[in-house]
Amino acid sequence: MIYFLLLYLLILATIAFYSFRKISTFSDFFIARKSGSYYSVTGSLIATILGGSAVIGSIDAGASMGWATAWYMLCAALGLLAVLPLLNKISTLGRFTLPELLEDIYGAKAKNFASLIIPVAWLGIIAAQIIAAAKILQSFLPVDYTMGVIITGFVFIGYTIAGGQISILKTDFVQSMLIVAGLILAGAFAFAHKEAYSVPTFDFPFNEQFKPFDLFILVITYSTTFTAGPDIYSRIFCAESKETARRSIITTAIILVPIAFVIGYLSVFGTGVAGIESGTGTRLTDIGVRVLPAWLLPLVVLSLLSAVLSSADTSMLSASIIITDFFDKNNFSLASIFKTRVVIVVIGALSILIALKFTSIIGVLLLALSVYAGAFVVPVILGLAGVKVKPMFVSIAIVSGGVLALAGKIMVARGLYLHGNGVIISAFLVNFLIMIIGRKRSRSVY
Repeated sequence: MIYFLLLYLLILATIAFYSFRKISTFSDFFIARKSGSYYSVTGSLIATILGGSAVIGSIDAGASMGWATAWYMLCAALGLLAVLPLLNKISTLGRFTLPELLEDIYGAKAKNFASLIIPVAWLGIIAAQIIAAAKILQSFLPVDYTMGVIITGFVFIGYTIAGGQISILKTDFVQSMLIVAGLILAGAFAFAHKEAYSVPTFDFPFNEQFKPFDLFILVITYSTTFTAGPDIYSRIFCAESKETARRSIITTAIILVPIAFVIGYLSVFGTGVAGIESGTGTRLTDIGVRVLPAWLLPLVVLSLLSAVLSSADTSMLSASIIITDFFDKNNFSLASIFKTRVVIVVIGALSILIALKFTSIIGVLLLALSVYAGAFVVPVILGLAGVKVKPMFVSIAIVSGGVLALAGKIMVARGLYLHGNGVIISAFLVNFLIMIIGRKRSRSVY
């Protein structure tokens, strides 16, 4: 197994080095010269969405949710399709980052708030990928969790620094195929071995552990981040044309639907695999070890690492470009590439520290996404829909929504399920009300 992993890392290093030599402008590093084809953008969307935190984390949640874990990817597909009505405006206003888009709509203050809050929230997203990768390494190599976090964290940092968006787009298409193939193979062999394990029954779409109210919370805190998320928008900004972005979004959403049910089945199957609560590795790797032929297991492991890397590099680069732009204020130059690389190191190091402190993939992921959703989903969607709001009210709405969403997730984590989710819902309501109160009634500038 170790030889396959080393070969995989060598291939990635070669691509990163080749991409490093191809970078001559900040546009190369930030948006891959805006030359993303239908295949590369589609592959990058799939690889980004089917990240290790989403795939591994949702399958690990099978004991409590069962088939309902399929809702994670179904909600992602739903949120992605909701981008389509907004695509014209996104393509017209967007250049490099989501905060820039907010600046065009609401002004510099909104951009500044977004540039400070999004990278902080995205530390959790990156940390979730590092946690997932560390657990994969822990399952197949003689390393403990701490060493797995450090190794994968440095790999993510080095790969992202080297090639930027050029290397990400080059590898994401292949990685997306590896991810999809790995999941399908794991699901097929698990189904073929279903008689050998005691597989419990969890109803879909809802069961005792996952009710309609849970789906509602998942939609507003998870699905919406694919409608108004910086990583998804960064893929759109890389597309060679608006039509390319549209076709890629539709194709990705269609592919996510069957994959969602593969993940759902693996979640249920995983609860019947003996030794699943051993405390090391992940449910998906345990499934692979028990049902896959030895010659196929490396492919599934590589697909898992691809899932993790493809999300981590996109999130790390998106957050770093946002911080660079906060200081450069749209005046990008070759020096901006160096600044971004420095920021990547800082963000990567902080994400490693978070991954060393917390080990719950889904917990860290949903906390980060909930804060982001509570702060930005309403302002982004209203802005793209043409609603004009005074800048001061936009800033208040962003801060209020983010703080309430964070408070709600903390309450849920402490066992206050209904009250915490009530606070999360209020984050979106308060955000929306503040935005409506602050609507501009005329063409005057405030």
